[in-house]
Amino acid sequence: MNSMSTAMLAIIIPAYKRRFLSRTLDSIAAQSCQDFTLYIGDDASPEDLYSIVQPFEGKLSLRYHHFDENLGGKDLVAHWERCLRMTQNEQWVLLFSDDDTMPPDAVERFYAKMEVFPGKKFFRFPLSRIDENDGVEYPGDGLPNGIQSAEGMLLDYFEGKRPSAACEYVFARELFEQEAMIHFPLAWCSDVATWYRYASLSDGVVNIPGAPVCWRNVSNSNISNTSGLQGRKMRALIEFMCWLGKHYTGKRDRRFRRALYAYVKCNLSISFEGIFSRKDLISLTGALLCISPSVALRILFKYY
Repeated sequence: MNSMSTAMLAIIIPAYKRRFLSRTLDSIAAQSCQDFTLYIGDDASPEDLYSIVQPFEGKLSLRYHHFDENLGGKDLVAHWERCLRMTQNEQWVLLFSDDDTMPPDAVERFYAKMEVFPGKKFFRFPLSRIDENDGVEYPGDGLPNGIQSAEGMLLDYFEGKRPSAACEYVFARELFEQEAMIHFPLAWCSDVATWYRYASLSDGVVNIPGAPVCWRNVSNSNISNTSGLQGRKMRALIEFMCWLGKHYTGKRDRRFRRALYAYVKCNLSISFEGIFSRKDLISLTGALLCISPSVALRILFKYY
């Protein structure tokens, strides 16, 4: 393996699938700024990932590790965290995926924006959604210059104005050391809660306008679009609502209540395909009562 560089940025791929991995690595190898170290944590994949990774060892400062235990099948966030612990002295982390891609100037733009906002700890790229052939399904609407509050970031997501994926965020390692990532079943809602928390600790997220990073949406290839997981997704949503009730400070805000209702309704009708038990629905509305009784009652009356 290549020796470790003194790069400030660690790009981390918690890898399991090989289908699109070469495209992901091609996009990383094409970066105009190579001041980063790439870490690939193979989650005991049954596929031969190393044969895809090996040709890139001469192109990138790269560290590959094959874990003997599959952890992502039990606790995906725990696999993210053990991959993060593979890093050495890097101050910044970009948690990428084994099927996503980045524009060639992504790393360069991050460093440039970091110089403009030297005290900030949380940054965000624009995000697009692509299909298996790299066709753009959702182009995104770009990001304005400046800083957005944690609350604004979360409400935009709840309202469906902006999607969210791990690959769009760069965070200071000290945030992870200060507060671990949030664990929910299947990591469903875990990234949303974690990014909201990190943005709160950082007094907002710094936007990095320009070409987007691309999240790949392929049927039955990731948790978001895989059927048959509604029960575990529901447990995660309930835990997220309980967590939100403890950590969100603007629960009386009218926009928040409207956004929360839209988000929960979208989950129940689309993500869960309307498949859930009455018992789960009652548990969900119980969790919502701690946030907004009016939202809890609207959800109960609509779906019971």
